[in-house]
Amino acid sequence: MNIVKLHATTSTNDELKSRFRESELPHLTTIYTMEQTRGKGQQGATWVSEKGKNLTFSVLIKENLQKLSPFKLNQVISVTIVEWLKDELQIQSKIKWPNDILSVRHKLCGILIENVFAKDKMAYSIIGIGLNVNQEEFVDLPKAISLKQITNREFDLEELLISFLEHLKKNLRNPLQIAQNYNKYLFNYQQFTSFNSSSGTIEGIVKGTDLDGKLILEVQGEQKAFDLKELQWVY
Repeated sequence: MNIVKLHATTSTNDELKSRFRESELPHLTTIYTMEQTRGKGQQGATWVSEKGKNLTFSVLIKENLQKLSPFKLNQVISVTIVEWLKDELQIQSKIKWPNDILSVRHKLCGILIENVFAKDKMAYSIIGIGLNVNQEEFVDLPKAISLKQITNREFDLEELLISFLEHLKKNLRNPLQIAQNYNKYLFNYQQFTSFNSSSGTIEGIVKGTDLDGKLILEVQGEQKAFDLKELQWVY
């Protein structure tokens, strides 16, 4: 695997995209940084990370994309993180739809996937991951948590990165099989849950997702599909 370490950059996703435009890069090329000054989250949000404390990295995926939809790829990445945390670090976590990773009901990891298409098929994908590792204080982020806060021990960032990439490489050999485990790890799966929406509070049982990645809720005995922009978790 081609791993590039940077002391600082604005965004590892942007840095990887720029390098890929300039030259051909191999599958699973990874850029990680000690400091990300303009990290990106979902829906235009920013990802805030203390310098040198956490894993902020981006991975180029070029292989085994032919049979994957964008949401299937999202499922693969989300499940891979949850299973890696469980198998390698003995940390239990859940996927808060669509792809935040929670542990003890706090946000441990965020994912930002940027896909590029050619002839209606994914040509390549850049997977941005922010994992809270050794940070102990999260100003104005009461729902955040780190590996150190969970386990009370310090982690080597590069060892974690290599371990995760090996897990990802293995899972990408059978991505559709991995994607099937998404509901198994879905936060509040089959539980009654409240959400905020533009029309007020929506309450229902989380039943999983459809093929387009919409969340399926059973609301008053009827199953309804909701897009990411329509709901905000209350938890």
